Amino acid sequence: MLGINSNSMNSLFGFGKSSSASSSPFSALASSLSDYNMIRSGSYKKLMTSYFAKTDANAFRSAFNSSKVTNKSTSTSKDSTETLSKVESAAKELKDSASNLLKTGTKSVFNKVDTKDEDGNTVKAYDTDKIYKAVKAFVDDYNAMVQAADSSKTTAIQKSTISMINATSKYETSLNKIGITIDSDNYRLSVDEEAFKKADMNRVKDLFNGTNSFASNVKSQASMIEYRADNEASRANTYTVNGGYSSNYSSGSMWDSFY
Repeated sequence: MLGINSNSMNSLFGFGKSSSASSSPFSALASSLSDYNMIRSGSYKKLMTSYFAKTDANAFRSAFNSSKVTNKSTSTSKDSTETLSKVESAAKELKDSASNLLKTGTKSVFNKVDTKDEDGNTVKAYDTDKIYKAVKAFVDDYNAMVQAADSSKTTAIQKSTISMINATSKYETSLNKIGITIDSDNYRLSVDEEAFKKADMNRVKDLFNGTNSFASNVKSQASMIEYRADNEASRANTYTVNGGYSSNYSSGSMWDSFY
C-alpha cells in the first residue's frame, strides 16, 4: 500500500473542492484525455459541425437583415416610381380625352342633332351640352397633366410638357374666342361654360376635331410624355437587393426651365 487515501486521490486529479485543484497538472491531463476520447469517438466533429452551421446561419440572417435595412438600389432615374406613374397616368387620360373629341362619323360629339329653334321648328344643330362636357374633360385632363409633370425632374418629360404648353400658347387667341383662357402663372386652362356655349361651334370643331387641330396636337404631345414616363420608369423600377422595386423620391419644378 502506498498510503494514499481517497481524499488525496480526489485532490490529485482535481475532484476536490480545494482552490488548488484547478491548478493541478493532473487536472489538465484529465481534460486532454477527455478531449482525445471525444475526437476518437467522432463527438467532437459533430459538435464543431453543429456550431459552424449555426454560426453560418446567423451570419446569413445578419447579412440579409442588413440588406433589408439599407435597401440599396441601382436606379438611375431622377424621379420616383410614384411620380412617373402619375405622369404616365395623366398623359394617358389627356390622350384619351383628346381622342374622344377627335372621333368622326356617328361617334363624333360634333354630330348635329334634331333640336327646336326659337320658333319651335325642328332643325339640325350641335349638341352644345355634349360638346361642352367633352371639352371640359379635356381641359381638366390637360391641367392634371401639367400639374403631374411639374413634379418631375426628368429632363425629357419636362421638355415634352413645355413643348405642349408652347404649342397651346399659339392657339391662345382662338381659344379665347370660345371662352377658354390660359393662366399666365401656372399655364393651366380654364373654360367659361356660358361663354363657351354661346360661342360659334364651328370654331370649337376646328379647334378640337381634325388632323391638324389643337386637340390633335395636344394628343401627340401627351403620347410623347406618356412614352417618356414609361421609358424613365424602366430605369426607376430597378430591383433592389431584397427583391423589391425602389423609389427614388425627389422634388423640383419644371417651371425653372422658363427662367
